[in-house]
Amino acid sequence: MSIPTTYAEWVDCFDQLKEGTKDEETIRFMEQGSIEWTTGVAERLTQRLYETIDFRLRQIADQLQKELNHWNGDETALVKAILSARKRLAVLKRVALLPAFPEQVRESMYNILQEYAKSTQQSLEDSSKTDRTGRLRMLIKNNPITHFDQVENVFGSSISTSQTDENTTIKGPKSTRRRVILP
Repeated sequence: MSIPTTYAEWVDCFDQLKEGTKDEETIRFMEQGSIEWTTGVAERLTQRLYETIDFRLRQIADQLQKELNHWNGDETALVKAILSARKRLAVLKRVALLPAFPEQVRESMYNILQEYAKSTQQSLEDSSKTDRTGRLRMLIKNNPITHFDQVENVFGSSISTSQTDENTTIKGPKSTRRRVILP
């Protein structure tokens, strides 16, 4: 696989994302990719991007449902299922915000992810109303799927050294790193 610059190369990347086997590598190439945004190509490429995101959202929904069906009252399993879905959404966020696409397309794709997260969160909260203890509702509210945009470093290697250096400060002889929240 190489950095996509033609319609065919972009389609190959989208197909690779649908397979879900090499997400990090594929997304890194796509983030560096470019395309001449002409009539015809623009519509088809936007449609392929939408189809890929929609396909992956359905996979996320299926996986979340499968994990929730097997939680059997185990709070850790419930939280793990929600956090896993949130992480998968963070991967899709990178796809939705690819720099090769115009701002309007990126905004539309990101809005699709936000709407999915909001409706899923609402559905989880609604289903937790039957729990008389309130514990289930608290777990769902304290671990919202809507915070997928706050997940950092999904693949473990996607943050480069220059990015981490600007967000950390070195303290003491052991060089303990601290994340700087405010600029």
